[in-house]
Amino acid sequence: MSRFNPFDYLFILRPLILIPCWNFLLIGCYLAQEKGGFSVDIVIGLIIYTCIMGGVYIFNQITDIETDRANKKLFILSEGHVPIKHAYIEMAVLWVAAVLLSLKFSFIFLVFIGISLILGVLYSLPPIKLKGKPLLDTMANGFGYGMINFAVGWLLVRSFDTAMFVRFVPYFLSISAVFINTTVVDIEGDRKAGEKTTAILLGKQVSLVCSTVLMAAAILTAYMMEDLVCLIPAVLSFPLFVYGAVYSLLKNEQNRKLTIASFRLPGLLFTLVTVYLFPLYSIVLLVVFFGMRLYYKKRFGINYPTFAQG
Repeated sequence: MSRFNPFDYLFILRPLILIPCWNFLLIGCYLAQEKGGFSVDIVIGLIIYTCIMGGVYIFNQITDIETDRANKKLFILSEGHVPIKHAYIEMAVLWVAAVLLSLKFSFIFLVFIGISLILGVLYSLPPIKLKGKPLLDTMANGFGYGMINFAVGWLLVRSFDTAMFVRFVPYFLSISAVFINTTVVDIEGDRKAGEKTTAILLGKQVSLVCSTVLMAAAILTAYMMEDLVCLIPAVLSFPLFVYGAVYSLLKNEQNRKLTIASFRLPGLLFTLVTVYLFPLYSIVLLVVFFGMRLYYKKRFGINYPTFAQG
């Protein structure tokens, strides 16, 4: 066991991948109130969702600890910097805190928080383990991030309305497209680990074509709804999807760098759009980025994250 460092218990939450959760929650708020800007309820909502998803990401690392140890990745837990027992305790504390804070809001808000938690657990928990089930892995990501995540933001500022799910369709489609391309890049590692993802089922070529079709559908629906928040990232990212699919069909292989760019660019663009809508959010992002840089440099002697990774 390594020397105790309290910051291990903060960065085990994986702040870098919490950013998309924050983005989509804030965009959900924006869609509901048709304006940006923070309120006390929105800040509390961000804390709640950070607790929920932070706990989920700890659980993901616990279930994948042997794979992560073999691949020398996510080493805060896999290399014993945080004992598994402590990780379980932190996870439970985060989830209890999230539920207690959620009591401030409506019952339906608590229901959606519960759905996020259950879906996050089922994503990694054997034997269900949605991330190892082809097509279901894509549906879980599209539904979880593209519907539920946005709904939580919506419910912070506006009452439940079934019509909100129609507003979220472009996001569901674009997030599903992005996720498929992540499975294409990970196809060899997932195959070695015994996982069966969407890309393993469909193959690289069909997967890249499907993700391109989904992104095109996201553009069409966003245009029809006059939703520039989704339309701008989708349109600017679309050429990478098209090129990747065409390259795969012509060359019978994927352009790995291009495929990686195709799922990183939308995330960056959604972040920039969210900062435009909520300018103070930029302070949070800078603190997270440079806080992580300092932590990983001092703790492990590595430069992480980089702007290319972000």
